[in-house]
Amino acid sequence: MTFKELVKINLPRSILVFCLYILYAVAGSMGEYLFKDSLNNILKGNLNGYLFWTFVQAGMEIGTAVLLPIATIAFTRQTQDYVHKIREEIIEYYYASSEVEKTSKMQNQLTANLKLLTTNFATPWVSILSGTLEILIAVILLFTMNWSLILVSAILLGINFLLPKIMEKKTAQATKNVNDKNEKLLNTIEHWFSGLQELRRFSAYERLRRQLHKASDDYAKANKKNYRYQTTSYLFNGFGNALAQIGISFFAGILFLNHVISFGEFAVAGAFGSAIFSAVWEITHSITLVKSTKTLREEILTLRKKEKRAVKTAAYGVSVENLKVTYNEGETITYPNFTIKPGEKVLLTGDSGTGKSTLFKALLGKIETKCGKITYFDKESQPITNASLGYLPQDPIVFPISIKDNITMFVKRTEKQLMNVVKNVELKSDLDKMPSGIDTVVNLKKNNLSGGQRQKIVLARSEIYNQPFVLMDEVTSAIDQKATEEIITALLKTDQTILMIAHNFTPELRAKFDQEIKLAKKGEEE
Repeated sequence: MTFKELVKINLPRSILVFCLYILYAVAGSMGEYLFKDSLNNILKGNLNGYLFWTFVQAGMEIGTAVLLPIATIAFTRQTQDYVHKIREEIIEYYYASSEVEKTSKMQNQLTANLKLLTTNFATPWVSILSGTLEILIAVILLFTMNWSLILVSAILLGINFLLPKIMEKKTAQATKNVNDKNEKLLNTIEHWFSGLQELRRFSAYERLRRQLHKASDDYAKANKKNYRYQTTSYLFNGFGNALAQIGISFFAGILFLNHVISFGEFAVAGAFGSAIFSAVWEITHSITLVKSTKTLREEILTLRKKEKRAVKTAAYGVSVENLKVTYNEGETITYPNFTIKPGEKVLLTGDSGTGKSTLFKALLGKIETKCGKITYFDKESQPITNASLGYLPQDPIVFPISIKDNITMFVKRTEKQLMNVVKNVELKSDLDKMPSGIDTVVNLKKNNLSGGQRQKIVLARSEIYNQPFVLMDEVTSAIDQKATEEIITALLKTDQTILMIAHNFTPELRAKFDQEIKLAKKGEEE
């Protein structure tokens, strides 16, 4: 997030905002300046002159009251458009990135971080812009009264602008710490609430409470520290502002007593001094907020500019040689050599802990292998790099949309195959029992579909897109035996290359596969 990008997101609106703030600053400053004429006419006993300048001044004040909200609304729209653009770029990155990010981190980037940037970066620019214009106009008007007022104001301004340097580094670090602790809190919520059913089952409320309390307490402490540093910075700026206002009023009084300026100019000089240094106070505080977001802005900018993943080539087969995977705890899994040719249907079996799901992760490139070679092949069995494989997890991923859209994934051209694949995965009988049938909306909150129905939807999605090579992890575990046999039989008739993890298949069903890869624990190999 940069000020330049903020302006360019809608240049005509930016120009409008700038013009509105100029008019606001001119009207406000002229209202203060014309007050001297009202005072001077009072001293002269000129009622008509006093009334005239009072009405003119009132007109200026009404102008400021109207212009400020209009300018603020326009600037807010500008900010929201910019934040929306950044959010879209971040979403696009996460969608296209080959890296696997935690949900809590993505949530933090898309919500809390952008809100923090809106509050501590974009919004303060209103104070910086309007304050700078007010100072510029006030300085010009002071110069028309006496040049020495400008000299004194310049010295006091310099002192006020140096004060924020005292707390600059601490506020920046405190803001970053708030962001880090918020991400940690979201991460804790994600990890512990994903297993909420198990915690309920074992009455582990106290453990859940302690974990969330610790994470939320750390976040609260980071916020308190951030507010403390910002308040301290605000107090430094306020102290300098108060001294500056007293100083300019005192100097204007000396000029009046020496008959250099009129009483009206003395009163207005004090008002301008107050306006100038109040603006400086707001500007310095706003600059402190803007600078405190530097690390966060660099992080988001890096994220927005990261290279997207390269287009992958669809794999049709794979060969594994001397593959070993080592976990951080030190356990090493050794896999047998095997080759899966295009179109083959392969069953992957083995007891729990033999590394079936780990093999899938290795084939998908989600974990690094200790040694060995994985080679992917195209349709003609030629080796390829940067390969793409389909993957159906045991826990099916569905979205809060209709069953139809969950299967077609919004692609119209696939709809002509819809009912055929629904029949192949034994989903039709389930749809017949639903009032809305294929248009039934998946309700993730109320969980209106069974585990088996979700698995059938994901199987239908895979079939309708006809991915050349698909890894399937217990994809029929929640489906009854009869339907499972029908589904597997239909899958085995497709042109897809399939590597499937499965348990409890009948010998007749297992015999239908082209080959079976059996994994065993170390020391149990046949």
